[in-house]
Amino acid sequence: MMFEITATLILILYPILGFKKPGVTVVTSPVVCLLLVLAAFLTGAFYNVLYGPVIFVVTLAAVILAGRAGDIEQWPEKCAKWMLISFAVVLSFLTMVAIFGVWGVAGFLPFLVFFIGPIILIGLIISYGSISRHSIAAYVISTVGASMRQNLPLPMALESAAGGRADKRSRILRAIRKWLVQGYSLSESIKRGYPKCPSYAVAMIAAAERIEQLPSAIKSIEADMLTKADEKRKLRPVHPFYPVLLITFMFFIVWGLMWKVVPTFSTVLTEMTEGAPLPGPTRFLMKIGGYFREEIGLVLLIIFAFVVFGAVITGIAIRFRPRRPQEPYLVSQLGDFIKWHLPVLHWFERNYSMAQTVELLRLSLNAGCTVNGAIANTVDLDVNNCFRKRLKNWLAKVEAGDNIADAAKESGLGGTLAWAFDAQINQDNTLTILETLEFFYRSNYGYYVNLVRFIMWPCVTLVLGAMVGFVVYAIFSPGIAIIHNLAETVYP
Repeated sequence: MMFEITATLILILYPILGFKKPGVTVVTSPVVCLLLVLAAFLTGAFYNVLYGPVIFVVTLAAVILAGRAGDIEQWPEKCAKWMLISFAVVLSFLTMVAIFGVWGVAGFLPFLVFFIGPIILIGLIISYGSISRHSIAAYVISTVGASMRQNLPLPMALESAAGGRADKRSRILRAIRKWLVQGYSLSESIKRGYPKCPSYAVAMIAAAERIEQLPSAIKSIEADMLTKADEKRKLRPVHPFYPVLLITFMFFIVWGLMWKVVPTFSTVLTEMTEGAPLPGPTRFLMKIGGYFREEIGLVLLIIFAFVVFGAVITGIAIRFRPRRPQEPYLVSQLGDFIKWHLPVLHWFERNYSMAQTVELLRLSLNAGCTVNGAIANTVDLDVNNCFRKRLKNWLAKVEAGDNIADAAKESGLGGTLAWAFDAQINQDNTLTILETLEFFYRSNYGYYVNLVRFIMWPCVTLVLGAMVGFVVYAIFSPGIAIIHNLAETVYP
């Protein structure tokens, strides 16, 4: 009785502590919950073990909800979010293992179906969140741009746009206004009032502020964001997650059939035909299933499951966490390095980075900046880290007195950029060429993105069809062989 009273008091008080002192709560809640679980085992009341997980989940949820009032997400909220996600992943995996151990394939496969359903639901929620994030960013930048084009005082215009509403967009506008009133620049106000604003937009705004070209930069950012928001809303014939989900589901189905069903077919076929083997595709799948039934196979399967969960969680975090161009995360550096050195992705990364670079060079030179000053502005853009190193190398060569066009070629920035700054070929025509290159890179990027998509998905469909056909043939061919043998005995 004493244990229940103590656990109930903790269940009531700890969420309150999570609202008041989130840092202390995040650090102490795992210890307190583990002690409660240990005390439940020692007292012999095993049903009281549930107090620990319930208090843990409720407390972390309170910490996350308490952080919504702040302008920037602090470390307690981030830790609580990751701890809650990790707890859900571990609990789901342990539940799968327990069901598989007790009921085998008969219990595991239905659970797998019900387990994949919530995963699909979570994926749809994440997809909706991504679309909503692009729409909100486009709305905020459009509101700022419209206010600046009308020559209105920006804090007053944002307050009027927010009105008396309490939705997310209005809260963001009021948060940006608060920092503007305190004397911060627009880019710094957006960083503080809207931390989830896309990093490329913040970087472009910060660079445009230094050259006093904010209206032009915001107009370009607004167009890019509206394009991305419209692109996210388009209905795709095949979702990118569909092939992964189909292959995973098919793997577990085939594994269960090759473990429990097909061996029975093998025994029947051997007895009826005096030693005839199973068809080749069926034997191949049975070898794969037998490999994963062994200890090393199960270990690899568990490792693979954790890797997949980790990759999914990391992907979600990367998707919703803005980049830091000046101080990139380790994950961003690794991702940029991989994308830069892969054959097809390299072209897209370089083309996208060139489009942003050429645009800012044009704005900087149009504002009266020197060439090395214009190049220095591009170094702070949110481009691929490997491409940024080339920009820094170009800047160093230009500041050392090298020819601008030759330095661009030697730095690996390509002949088109060198052509724009070649004084012998184009005299006083650099801005026009940069504008042409900007249009070329942007249209080229969009064209090849659609081209790759239209080529890739038919190929993926053909590969998935071949895989499903092979699995269907391997599963049903033993039954056909048995029927054929029975027919020969009846009709010799």
